[in-house]
Amino acid sequence: MGQTEVIESENKNNELSVLETLIINYEKLQGRGGAFLVTPVDKGRVFSREQFSDDHKMFEQAAREYGENRLLEVREDLNVLNKDLSLEIFKEMGELGFLGVDVPEEFGGLALDKTTACIIVDGLTSGRNASILVTASAHSGIGMLPIIWYGNSEQKAKYLPKMASGEWMGCYALTESGAGSDALSGACTAKLNDEGTHYLLNGTKIFVTNGAWADVAVTFASVDGKYTAFILDKECEGWVVGEEEKKMGIKGSSTVTFFYEDCKVPLENVLGKVGEGGPIAFNVLYVGRLKLGVTTAGGSKFVLDGALEYAAEREQFNRSIKNFGMIQRKFANMVTRAWEGDSINYMITGSIDYALAASDKSADNYFETVQKTIEDHGIEASISKIVGSEALAYIVDEGVQIFGGNGFIEEYPMASAYRDERINRIFEGTNEINRLIIGGTVMKKAILEEIPLRDTITHRMENWIPELNISEDEPLLNEAEAIEYCRSFMLFCLHESILKYGQDLKNEQWVIEPFANMVIALAIMDTGFKRYFQLESGEHKNNTMEVLRLSVADQFEKLVKNGLDIVNYLFTGDKYQEKLDTINKWQAKTGYNPNRINSQKAIVATLYKHNKYYLN
Repeated sequence: MGQTEVIESENKNNELSVLETLIINYEKLQGRGGAFLVTPVDKGRVFSREQFSDDHKMFEQAAREYGENRLLEVREDLNVLNKDLSLEIFKEMGELGFLGVDVPEEFGGLALDKTTACIIVDGLTSGRNASILVTASAHSGIGMLPIIWYGNSEQKAKYLPKMASGEWMGCYALTESGAGSDALSGACTAKLNDEGTHYLLNGTKIFVTNGAWADVAVTFASVDGKYTAFILDKECEGWVVGEEEKKMGIKGSSTVTFFYEDCKVPLENVLGKVGEGGPIAFNVLYVGRLKLGVTTAGGSKFVLDGALEYAAEREQFNRSIKNFGMIQRKFANMVTRAWEGDSINYMITGSIDYALAASDKSADNYFETVQKTIEDHGIEASISKIVGSEALAYIVDEGVQIFGGNGFIEEYPMASAYRDERINRIFEGTNEINRLIIGGTVMKKAILEEIPLRDTITHRMENWIPELNISEDEPLLNEAEAIEYCRSFMLFCLHESILKYGQDLKNEQWVIEPFANMVIALAIMDTGFKRYFQLESGEHKNNTMEVLRLSVADQFEKLVKNGLDIVNYLFTGDKYQEKLDTINKWQAKTGYNPNRINSQKAIVATLYKHNKYYLN
């Protein structure tokens, strides 16, 4: 669906009047990637956990109970390399259906929606062990999805049933020592043998999660300069597995190097077509980023709960440390960051599921539709990964601080959480790469007019705060107007950056990074407000309101700072002052002056009432 299909106009005879009366049909933007960029807070809807179906809740309960009753009791045993226990747990997950959510029913899977897939990994975070989640997620995501999406019927029949059941473990071997973020520059080669029966792979792949335990690997090599995907299994001679890496964190997961020494891969194990390796490699990473966003946001809540439990027991100066204002501020911020990640994650899954709802799962091109829909949500997937991983980083760091000296001691759980957390900002594309993806993809959507970004920019030039269909009695009306100001500021920076750099903007990292930060901040505010606005009146909505107040205050500050950095970089002299005057004029019109401390005190009061994260 192109931009013209979501735009309606009352007058087509005069170009200026068309611009003045242009109306965007926001309902037609539902299910479109990047829709949040242009959809005001009083238009459109977002999916959230409050809308889980009975089936969603059933899977959530099953995953959460398995985490609490099975994983939690062996958490410490899974924090070190323990192949036998890890495989035992892995097979149990397969028997429970946790590994086959995305797999077609005909190949032993459940073929459920993306929301359910994320609910399961979210629920499993209750086991409070990062290593086993990395193992399961790598298998069910980047390990299996390439075969589900691009495999032929014979490949699916051979591999998917045993991978869905947990009998076989999968892995994904892409990275090379000289090709990390720039994966397509890899040196691994594949040459057809003289008999024309096998490709001979030569090269090295590093940082392969599940590598030492895997029965199946999706890997990549260049065939006469054409980047190509292959399926390896234990019958492939010449596939040599290196020693386990000595890692900083996630020590209970397998991470090794693969050596391909004339590795014989049957001709029928080419995945997709020769030369299609690039799209296969990168498209599955969108799901990997989303699932990482889910596991990190989910884990954040349990780290918070652990810190709160410790703070209640720890006494200094004859009272619990949880009664000190500085500790309370930390907890209020932790609640807010966890809630932001949760809101972003299910907004994304709901949008993808909405877009796929009418698709025929039996159609030959169904999985092509799936991967194109997920690719269309590439901005959101990168945002999920960044928001979740950086929320967990913040919460774990504050957790260590709350534990004090004990947080630095290995026998306390915060030390391992601190080490385990660090990888999340690196794999599935570093957070820097994901910021490049966000900025570059927004620019692409604007230039190609995939969504009405340019028209929205035109109509906001003269009015940064459009009138909203929100009652004046709404307690967060001022926040809504502040969000719309931020939307206009973000679009203003996009417009000015494209005017200066054109398509070369994607290479201007000094601009792309702060612009991506603006997009992330807007996504958090926009999603959070829409989630709140849809709730029925009552205690839950009131509790959500205070968290949203703090979230908007934080993200407003971040967005404005990054926007000013961009404007200050793009312009000098009188031109800079002119742009700054425009920005300040509209910011003053918002009258937005949040009381951050009051919001933090309200949040922590509710947290202490429940004695755990309370917005699930």
